Amino acid sequence: MSISYNKVILVGRLTADPQVSYASNGMMIAKFTLAVDRQFKRDSQNSQDADFLRIVAFGKLAEFVNNYLSKGRLIMAEGRIQTSRFQGADGITKYFTDIIAEKLNFMETKKSAQEYDRKGGGSYDAPNRPFDNDDVITNNEEVFDGPGESEDDEVPF
Repeated sequence: MSISYNKVILVGRLTADPQVSYASNGMMIAKFTLAVDRQFKRDSQNSQDADFLRIVAFGKLAEFVNNYLSKGRLIMAEGRIQTSRFQGADGITKYFTDIIAEKLNFMETKKSAQEYDRKGGGSYDAPNRPFDNDDVITNNEEVFDGPGESEDDEVPF
């Protein structure tokens, strides 16, 4: 028996409002892209770039994403990496790597999010609700294992 561990923790901002769809069994699926800064040295100078990672949430966690997250929101996403593949109409196998969200945390107060918005950083249309530093939601729903079990027979993403 081999030991393996698949866990990822990311902090970044949503690049756009989440997209919501439903699986054939009625489960909500929310997808969004998280921009995560990456710092590195180039020619002895600090440089910065960003990775754009697709996050997928299911069930109750997807409902949370749909209700409270929007473009520009700073969050921490915990989950696992999952690679899916399917064969396109052209016969070429295509691969997708996603982060399957298991837990999401707000990383800023509503006030600091509004400040970010005022400076032209993003849009915050999330519903009004009290902010709590312990705001956490976890995903205990069953997740799909690939395109064969996704919401329909079309391209899975």
